[in-house]
Amino acid sequence: MKKSYLYKILFLLIIFIVGIYFIPAPKANFFELYTINDKASQSLKEFKSKPLKKIEADGIKWIYYVGGKGEKTILFLHGMGGAYDLWWQQVVAFEKNYKIITYTLPEEINSLENATKGILKILETENVYTFYAVGTSMGGYITQYLVNTIPNRVEKAVFGNTFPPNHLIAKENKGKSKIIPWLPEILISKLGEKKLNEEIVPAAKNSELLKAFLPSLHFSKKQFMNRYYVVIDNFVANPAKQEIQRIPKLIIESDNDPLIHPQLRKEIKELYKDAEIYTFYNEGHFPYINASEKYNKVLYNFLTNNKQN
Repeated sequence: MKKSYLYKILFLLIIFIVGIYFIPAPKANFFELYTINDKASQSLKEFKSKPLKKIEADGIKWIYYVGGKGEKTILFLHGMGGAYDLWWQQVVAFEKNYKIITYTLPEEINSLENATKGILKILETENVYTFYAVGTSMGGYITQYLVNTIPNRVEKAVFGNTFPPNHLIAKENKGKSKIIPWLPEILISKLGEKKLNEEIVPAAKNSELLKAFLPSLHFSKKQFMNRYYVVIDNFVANPAKQEIQRIPKLIIESDNDPLIHPQLRKEIKELYKDAEIYTFYNEGHFPYINASEKYNKVLYNFLTNNKQN
């Protein structure tokens, strides 16, 4: 009788653990969290109502937004936890004078090469050959890869709140990268939420906009791990090559960025010695969201060859 009871308890415990393991990470609704009816909220609502386009590259579906007017094209490349709409405040500001492309990296993509294949497919579909590349964090890393692999197609490049090719990120996350694939998705999401509330939002002057927007982004364990593999996918940068030297570059950084190691901030500036540098003070990892007006001004000045101020 006791054994039968214990077996039932064990069975129920296993069911409970399995159930937790397969519970998907919750996704918050931005407009429920952010109740302020300001310019940022209104522009996001309008932007999300616009149609998206879909293509397939090597059997993988890509979703992206294309809009705007102008002869020049800006390609926006989001960070590790982001999506196409991460750039909504820049799209709204720049699509009056530029053609804009912003995509969501599919969760199946796990290398710089595969990311580039999809990006090139989008550019081909939209009849874009040369473009301005504006990337942040993981997107800034992909931008560096594009600069080094297809330099003749990149007219200008922005490396925002990002890092150069390195071994430091893989070394510091070696243990975590082995454990995380075995954790329930909901637990990984909760750990991310903890980091958001304790580090990321405080670094951005406790921005309510950032606090509401980041939890509204899609998250899955597969996406998280594969994007991590993109981040640690090493390549040899060769900024001394003539084709790369001719590309105007801008490094955007924040002095209190909680997600970019100070050593990597130093190394990227040493690697691209010819790059302009703009430093945000006390704005954290996402200045294009919580300090968008200043970010847009910095970006506009660079793209139009005006001096940064």
